[in-house]
Amino acid sequence: MNKWTNEEIAAFDKAQTLHNRPYNDDKTTFEEDNPVWEVTVDNQVFIRGAKGIKDTKWYQAGTKNGGQIEVAGQKFEVKYQAVNNAELIKDVTEAFNKKYHGQYPIDLMVSDPVAKATIAIVKK
Repeated sequence: MNKWTNEEIAAFDKAQTLHNRPYNDDKTTFEEDNPVWEVTVDNQVFIRGAKGIKDTKWYQAGTKNGGQIEVAGQKFEVKYQAVNNAELIKDVTEAFNKKYHGQYPIDLMVSDPVAKATIAIVKK
């Protein structure tokens, strides 16, 4: 696995969203292609499934098949890694609150069911 560079982390920090493209089972087409909120914590990139773990289709496809993201015009092949560490989830929640304070639907994105659907985006 490759680490995100300082320049890439800066691009994530500056961007409001990243384009999320988890692969379908055929690994050539995408389950979804949509912008999602993203945050960085300790030089890692995180997104969350707004419908929770079981009901977010991209969460299921991404953790199973990997995918592709795009931010600031750069595309990356990635793995979607479920986050189970309670302290890290708390830190990600704080990062979401800081970056998206006052924006809709921040209340949903920091709720417990959504927090449990935290994904680390790992560059291949």
